[in-house]
Amino acid sequence: MSVQRSKASISRGQQAAYVVQVSAKNGSVPGVTVALTAQPSGQKATFTGGCAKGGGTATCTLSSVSDKQPTSLQAQIPVAASATSVTSVKLTAAASVATTEKWTPPSATETVAVTAASPSPATSATSPAGVQPESTLPLGPIPNLNGVSSQLIGAGNASGLFPAINPSATPSPSPGGPAPGSERRPVPGSSAIAFVQPGLTGQVAGLIALAVAVLLTVTRLSLRKRFRSRKQGG
Repeated sequence: MSVQRSKASISRGQQAAYVVQVSAKNGSVPGVTVALTAQPSGQKATFTGGCAKGGGTATCTLSSVSDKQPTSLQAQIPVAASATSVTSVKLTAAASVATTEKWTPPSATETVAVTAASPSPATSATSPAGVQPESTLPLGPIPNLNGVSSQLIGAGNASGLFPAINPSATPSPSPGGPAPGSERRPVPGSSAIAFVQPGLTGQVAGLIALAVAVLLTVTRLSLRKRFRSRKQGG
């Protein structure tokens, strides 16, 4: 007879599992009964497998036990989660047979330690002491940081930075003149400035005048330089 534990310790709310092995000597033994007892006495031991009769109880009946191979039985002692006073459980298995001879029934014991139940994982992460969880800034102006105002600069009106541009009035067509929107073709040899469209802006006209003035200045300086070179050569 032997008893082996599956684990050295369990937590409250679990079951202490055991393997009980029964063997015979010098031949097979019929009608063997194995009984379980648990300590502390408030705990209940039961067979969970290997029994031909008596599974789920504390007494297992075997038709026979061979001397060639031990018979293995599974047993357990459930420990309630509320059993705070239980620090260990011990299982004792004892075998008996029907005989008229005087003999001492073989038995074996094994003890499993019982510890406190593991704490359940927290449903939400907690912040360390003194550390506040991050907060979301509301939409709108950013709060004052380090005494410096952080109000956003609003979009201004930049119309005063540019000269006003007004489209020229469109003259009414004369009775015999071309219809509005008809094409105007420039007369060959005429000045390009005379055909400036009415919608041409004042800035473009100013740029053209500036280009003409620069051209005249460069031409004047070039002619003056040539006149001096000829005078010095003469």
